[in-house]
Amino acid sequence: MAEPSDRDRSGPSGLRLLHDPKDAFAARLWLIRTARRTLDVQYYIWHDDLSGSLLLDEIAAAAQRGVAVRLLIDDNGIAGLDARLALLDAAPNVDVRLYNPFKLRRWRALEWLFAFRRLNSRMHAKSLTADGHATIVGGRNIGDEYFGARSKGLFDDLDVLACGPVAAEVEQVFGDHWRHRAAQRLARVIGCTPAKALHAAARRAEAVAQGPSAKRYLAAVETQPLFADLCGGRVDLVPAAARAVAVLPDPQAGGRDGATGLDALMPRCLDRPSRDLILISGYFVPTARGCAELGDLRQGGVRVRVLTNSFAANDVALVHAGYAPCRKALLRHGVDLFEMPAPDDAPKRTAAKFVRAGSMRARRFSGKSLHAKVYIIDRRQLYVGSANFDPRSARLNTELGLFIESPLLSGRLADAFAKASHNSYRLGLAADDALTWTDARDDDPTPERREPGTNLVTRAIVGLLAKLSIDGQL
Repeated sequence: MAEPSDRDRSGPSGLRLLHDPKDAFAARLWLIRTARRTLDVQYYIWHDDLSGSLLLDEIAAAAQRGVAVRLLIDDNGIAGLDARLALLDAAPNVDVRLYNPFKLRRWRALEWLFAFRRLNSRMHAKSLTADGHATIVGGRNIGDEYFGARSKGLFDDLDVLACGPVAAEVEQVFGDHWRHRAAQRLARVIGCTPAKALHAAARRAEAVAQGPSAKRYLAAVETQPLFADLCGGRVDLVPAAARAVAVLPDPQAGGRDGATGLDALMPRCLDRPSRDLILISGYFVPTARGCAELGDLRQGGVRVRVLTNSFAANDVALVHAGYAPCRKALLRHGVDLFEMPAPDDAPKRTAAKFVRAGSMRARRFSGKSLHAKVYIIDRRQLYVGSANFDPRSARLNTELGLFIESPLLSGRLADAFAKASHNSYRLGLAADDALTWTDARDDDPTPERREPGTNLVTRAIVGLLAKLSIDGQL
């Protein structure tokens, strides 16, 4: 766990939670457009889609104004972007680097076969910092599913816009990533890009920017009340003590071995809860040791509540296989466990008198998947960032989040959790120790024994994957 030095913590920062996806894009747009000296940008995934292309355009425009741009992207999440990034990297005032890059560009999947240990550690940290004074940190990558730029397959996520001292800390964390030996210059990784490919990338970017979809989306973003408030200097920021908290393992080390408990799964800046612990994690793999330690908290009188994805809402089936075997242990310990509903699973209405059908994961793209990573301690401390409650975030990936001392923001998120839990499946144990799912949205909530969004085949597959004992890689 790496944290900036105390010299940067000179007072409270101004904070704004960004839950609405278009607000999240609007805040990034405002930061890029108002940058005057520097722009430091790092992301795990950058999609070659509408929102990804528009933000690259905005970054290029900032560089043309004289802003010094440093763009660092994990090489595992830039499919199809080599030529577009080469165009940007060639522009004045722009430096692009790739984190832990693949040597094979077209057949990169093959490289996993002989370099798995190195490639398995990724840069999962995400931040956008302007002039060292304002930053956005959270769970969102760059892509249409994170910013409401498409109608299906959306992620429910959370970022924090922060102005003040904590932005300098985030900039310091960015610098640690930027100077790391795993961060390599783009040209060194991809070599010389053919002129034909550069011209094609430029034409495509122009076509996206001039297309009706981009114009409609930008118009929608620029009419967001938050965007007008930001541009007019009227945005309501909550003053609070905040700190950047980062994990920066070396990919060459391949991750640490050993059992993973709460000391690694929880951001270490947070106090031990005395009354209430809320965990919100799209990917939740608590491990056997983590389950036992959560149980110890319950024995000590702490209320423990968890919200994660159901099988049908989870976009990574392997992660669900690491989580599913822990459910009974958590419930026996008295942990309140909630799962995001299957995206196409409508609540049952008494008048309809139907039995819920098994929603299939293949249809999850019709709705939302939980992607936020939030930890709330006693309604007074919280963490918002990129770190999931899983061994991968604890030992393999680089992670970044904000630790915030604020009863006001903690209370708001705790209340939002309570609302979300009433729109989720609540898990329980029947008298015969079988798992049950109760949908609080139903007119007559009734425990059901069949896991929503599954069938006999999918349950068998998850059961087999769970026997692989690969929790440490999830």
